[in-house]
Amino acid sequence: MKKSIYSFLLLFTAYSLTGQVSIDRSNAPEAGPARTPKIAAYESFELNNGLKVFVVEDHKLPRITMSLILDRDPIMEGNKAGYTSMAGDIIGSGTDSRTKSQLDEEIDFMGANFSSSASSIRAGGLSKYTDDILDIFSDVLLNPSFPEEEFKKLKSQMTSGVKANSENVDAISSNLTGVSIYGLEHPYGEVMTEATVDAITLEDCKSYYDAYFRPNIAYMVIIGDITVKEAKKKLGTSLKKWKRKEVPSLEYSKTPLPASSRIVLVDKPSAVQSLIWVGNVIDLAPGHPDIEPLRIANKILGGGMSGRLFRNLREDKAFTYGAYSNFGIDKLNSTFSASAKVRNEVTDSAIVEFMNELKTIRTEMVSQEDIVNAKSALNGSFGRSLESTSSAASFALNIARYGLPKDYYNNYLNRLDDVTAEDVLRVSKKYMTTDNITIAVVGKAQDIAAKLSAFGSIEYYDKFGQPSDEPEFLFTPDGVTLENIMDNYYEALGGLDQLKQLKAISQESSIEIPGAPQKLSVISAKIIPNKVLEEQTMGNMTLSKTLFSNGKAEKSGMRGTSTVEGEELIDLSRQAKYVVEQVGWLDRLEEFHFDGQTLIDGKAVYQVSEFSNANEKPKKTHYFDTTTGLFYQSMENQESPQGNISITSTVLEWQQVGGIKFEKTIETKAGPQTFTITVETIKLNDDVSSSLFK
Repeated sequence: MKKSIYSFLLLFTAYSLTGQVSIDRSNAPEAGPARTPKIAAYESFELNNGLKVFVVEDHKLPRITMSLILDRDPIMEGNKAGYTSMAGDIIGSGTDSRTKSQLDEEIDFMGANFSSSASSIRAGGLSKYTDDILDIFSDVLLNPSFPEEEFKKLKSQMTSGVKANSENVDAISSNLTGVSIYGLEHPYGEVMTEATVDAITLEDCKSYYDAYFRPNIAYMVIIGDITVKEAKKKLGTSLKKWKRKEVPSLEYSKTPLPASSRIVLVDKPSAVQSLIWVGNVIDLAPGHPDIEPLRIANKILGGGMSGRLFRNLREDKAFTYGAYSNFGIDKLNSTFSASAKVRNEVTDSAIVEFMNELKTIRTEMVSQEDIVNAKSALNGSFGRSLESTSSAASFALNIARYGLPKDYYNNYLNRLDDVTAEDVLRVSKKYMTTDNITIAVVGKAQDIAAKLSAFGSIEYYDKFGQPSDEPEFLFTPDGVTLENIMDNYYEALGGLDQLKQLKAISQESSIEIPGAPQKLSVISAKIIPNKVLEEQTMGNMTLSKTLFSNGKAEKSGMRGTSTVEGEELIDLSRQAKYVVEQVGWLDRLEEFHFDGQTLIDGKAVYQVSEFSNANEKPKKTHYFDTTTGLFYQSMENQESPQGNISITSTVLEWQQVGGIKFEKTIETKAGPQTFTITVETIKLNDDVSSSLFK
C-alpha cells in the first residue's frame, strides 16, 4: 500500500522552473556606463578597551540589531573537535543573574531575538527595548555562568547532530572535501565525531571563552534606530568592565595543490544518487584584483541556472536537478569548486562533463554576450543587496578586517565593468585548474566505483574522513538462496501459516512532511480477498482516497474522481489477496533475483532485485537484514511531474501485534525530500470494521 502514499508524497518534491523566452541573441546589447552605487553611510569609533564599533543609522523602522564578531585565527581542536562551537552555545545558556529560562522569557516578552556562537553574539528587536536588549547582551558577554545542566543538554544535542550528519550526504561530502584537501591535522579539515564531542569538558568551554572573547579582537556592528552618539554612550557604559587581553595567535602555512589529480570516495550503500564535488584550494586573498574577473568567469561557468554547467548537466543531459560552481575567499585558504547530485548510473559521465566545461572555459575565449549577461546579473544582485542597511555594515566590517581601501565597495561596479574576455580567460586558466584537481564523490560504490576508476586510483574514506579500505561489494555466501531469504523473512514476521490466516487489517499512520503545516494522516485497510482502502487527509481535508472492491477501483480527492486502471489496478488486485502483501511474492517468485550479500550503513544485508516482464532493469531492490531476517530497506524509481524520482524506504522500527511483526517507523527519501511515516495503530481480523469501505 505504500506505493500510493509515495506517489502522493512526490507532489511535495516540486521545483519551480523558469520559463524559457525566445530572445534574439544575434547581437549583444551595448553596455551602459557603470553606476555609482549608493551605499548607506556608517560611522565608526573605538572604545578604550579596543572594541571597534560600526554604526549604521536607519530610522525608517523602530528596530535595532547588534552583532559582536570575533576576528580570531582558526583553531585546531584535535581530539576535542567541536568544543569551540559548544562554548559558543553555552555562553548564551545563562548568566550569574539569569538562568536560561529567564533569558528566554525576557527575550520572548520583548519579541526580540538572541543567539551566540563560537565567534559572535547577536541580538535584535524593537528600538524601544534597546536598553533592555543591551543589558541582556552585555550580561551574557561579561557574566556567562556555564551551567552544568545546560552543558549536558548541549552535549547530547551535539551528539545527536553528529549522528544525523553521519547519514547526510551534504555533511559527509563536507567532511570528505575538508579532509582530502586540508587533512585531519588542519583546522579546515578536522571532523567532529561522537568521540570528540564526548571528550569535551565544561572547562574546555570556559577556557575558550576566557582566551578569545576579548574586545581587542572584536568588532561591534549596530544597525537601526539609534544615533552614533547614543551608541557610543550606551556601549561605553555597558561594556566598560570588558577588559582587553592578549589573545593567542595561530599561524598555518598555505595548503598546496596536490601533486596530481586525485579521486576520493565515501561509500554510502543506500545512496540512489552521487554527490560530486570537483575543485581545490586557490591562492586568492580578500581584495585581490582577480576577484571580479573570477566572479564573472564563475557566473558564466556555473553561477546559476544560466550557467554552462546547469545547461549542460540538467537541461541537455538531464543528469541532475542542478549543477553549479562557486569560489570562496578566505585569508588562510580560498577555494574554487563545482558540484552536483546526479543519478548513480551517470556519475562518471557527469564528471566528464564537469571536466569538459572546465577545459572549455580555460582554453576558449568567452563571448561578449556571456560577458554582458554575467555583468548584468552581478550588477543586479549587488544593487539588490544595497536595499538592506546590513550591507553597509558588512562592507565596513570587511574593510576593517581585511585592510581594504575605504572606497573598495564604491568602486565594485567599475571593477566589474572593466573586466574583459581576456581577463576571464586568464583567471580561468589560473584558478580553475584541471591538472591538480580533487574529485570527491559520496555515493554507492557498488554501482559507481568501477567506472570512477577511469579517472585514477580511488582513495576510500569513511563518513568521518578517516581513510578506509575498499568496501566489500556483492558476494554470494555459501548455502544462501532466494528461497532461504524469503523463508527467513516470513518466519521473522511470525510464520507463513499465521500470515496467510490473516483476513483483515486496518492501520492508522501519520507522515511528517517538510514544509507542510501539519502531519499527513493515512488510513490503510484490507479485507481479504477483495477490498482495499487507502485514504490520506490533512486536518479536515481529504487529499486522496483510493477504494478497491471486487476487481474495480476508484480514486477521489483534490483532483476529482477517476477510475483506476492499468498497472495501478493490477497492483491493487495483488494487494487484496493477502493482508501482508509480501506473502504474494510467493505467487511470482520468478520475478525476484538474489543478487548477493553486501553492506548498507554498516549492516550486512541480502540484496534481492524485483523485475517485471517489461523491464530488463529491476523495478525495485529489496534488502534483508542477514541477522534478523527482517526487511530493512527498498529502493525504486517512480515517475513524477518533475521526472524520474528515486525513492528509498528504510524500516527504523518494528512492532508486534497479534504475534506478528509489522513496520512501526519508516523513513522515506523521495528525491530531495525526507519523510517519516509512523504507524500508530493496527487492528486485525474481526476488529476491522467493514464500514471503512463504504
